[in-house]
Amino acid sequence: MARAIGQIEQEIAVLDQTVEAIAQAFYDAYQEYLTVLGQAVRRQLVLAAYHICTHSYPEQFTSLTLSQRQTLQQALRQLAQQAKRELIESLYPVAPPDEDPKLLNSARSEATAEPTAAPSTHIDLFAAFGQSAESEPPDDLPPDDLPPDNLPEDSEASSPAQPDDALDADAPRSEQLRPRDIARWQSALESEILEVLQTISHATNQVLQQAKILPDRLPEPILEVAAKADLSSEAASGPPNLMNLLIESEDEERSSESVTQIVAVRLRLSEIEFGDAPAATGRLKLRHLLTQLSKLGREYRHRQKERAVAQAEAAWRSSWFDEAE
Repeated sequence: MARAIGQIEQEIAVLDQTVEAIAQAFYDAYQEYLTVLGQAVRRQLVLAAYHICTHSYPEQFTSLTLSQRQTLQQALRQLAQQAKRELIESLYPVAPPDEDPKLLNSARSEATAEPTAAPSTHIDLFAAFGQSAESEPPDDLPPDDLPPDNLPEDSEASSPAQPDDALDADAPRSEQLRPRDIARWQSALESEILEVLQTISHATNQVLQQAKILPDRLPEPILEVAAKADLSSEAASGPPNLMNLLIESEDEERSSESVTQIVAVRLRLSEIEFGDAPAATGRLKLRHLLTQLSKLGREYRHRQKERAVAQAEAAWRSSWFDEAE
């Protein structure tokens, strides 16, 4: 016979408080992690572009004028800032499905939302490169030695921007938060982190192509593949956050196929964390919380099952009566 329902309910109430506590712990851990990850991405994106310009395509880079190099470097700094900002802004409070601000916002905008490509605003910075090789970009471009901290203040996000309907931690919930809600939230957040890395990688490759560093004939689908391929796998040999592509093309004059090697940016979470101690430490903390969440989820399901059995037994007893023989 199952234990008393009241006792089980008290234990579930304690577990509910534990769920709320671990949800807050996850939020705090991700807030810290995304801050250091954004800083790491900012540094490693610039390093990846530096390697492409100085080691993979040094002739193409040195053929640029001073102003063109400054334009390229400023665009890369802005992309690095954008990556940092978008990572921090991806964080939102844990909530049940019917109160999840991201799910609610997604549902409201689903009918009118259009697919977005890599940010075109950065490509606009390279209008000068779309002209002839002798054309000079505007003279009012920012200097090469402009420190990243001198960018506009709104590009430096010091705290995550919250949706208008984000939940107040002290506000009453219409539905109790459960371990599976935290797991769903965590999985969605990790997916968004990878999406940010893909978007920024793609935008960086577009900038490098517009600046005549990457070949002009490189098709757009190839740039997308370079940004999205194998983001979560183990780090490969060679410089981090770069991808070597072999592109086959037909030679019309010789009626034969030629193979061209392309080096492109591909930000990978595993390589970024491996090369940055604070980000790696933050990931270890998140893994520890995931272990705690898994254990809590098993205990929560066990108590719910126990309560259901106790309620069913009580319902049976309330309706059962012995018939007279």
